[in-house]
Amino acid sequence: MKIAIAGKGGVGKTTLAGLLSRHFAAEGFRVLAIDADPDANLASTLPLDDEQRVVPLAARTDLIDRFSGRGSLSPGLIQLNPDVGEILPEIRLSWGGGHGLLVLGWHKGGGAGCYCAENAVLKRVLGTVVAGPTDVVLLDSEAGLEHLSRGTPEAAEVILAVVEPGQRSLETAFTIRDLACDLGIHRVFPVLCGARDVSDEGRVQKSLGDWPLLATLPFSEEIRSADLDGRPPVIEPAMAAILRRLVHNLIYLCPMPET
Repeated sequence: MKIAIAGKGGVGKTTLAGLLSRHFAAEGFRVLAIDADPDANLASTLPLDDEQRVVPLAARTDLIDRFSGRGSLSPGLIQLNPDVGEILPEIRLSWGGGHGLLVLGWHKGGGAGCYCAENAVLKRVLGTVVAGPTDVVLLDSEAGLEHLSRGTPEAAEVILAVVEPGQRSLETAFTIRDLACDLGIHRVFPVLCGARDVSDEGRVQKSLGDWPLLATLPFSEEIRSADLDGRPPVIEPAMAAILRRLVHNLIYLCPMPET
């Protein structure tokens, strides 16, 4: 199952990606988590196996130069479809006892110039790992809509459109659904994060109309505290039950092939 998690900035995408990654792992699935958000912080939600330094691939100039051909080709030329098979072991981090984490990153600093070589390598890596052998791939997409217009999550089978109680995030979710359909992805499910009470859920569902919420994650003081501390949150029993239902609903709606 290849799941992309999308939404407006600040709605809880990374939190949901981390919680789902850990829950799938606890259920016995082999999980690969991919942080494709320029504001890369998915690693902070996962229990890394060692004291590993998290360096986004976009910041690895040596790898970008080698696999894009930048520097070895004539000035201004790069390989658009580089063979990146050898790159994966160099950038893969380990969490939760052997599950994988790839931190891609996307943007340079202000005024840093052309991003063509980085974009070619990053998209190729993303397409390669999403198509690779694993049980569950969870992609924490960048905030907003640009990644969909670029086709970044086109290999995903499911998109979770994360919303919060508020109309702006709902408008973004509807646009995500439309853009996903343009990419041929028709399994797009809204997930509400940060609901304070049942009235929040009711009002959001009313705004969604006949597009039913797949799950509602209530506001969690533990998640807020963990975020402030920069540590993976403790998954409390009530949250674990919600994640269990969410995962079971996903498997029911998008059954995995037999292996």
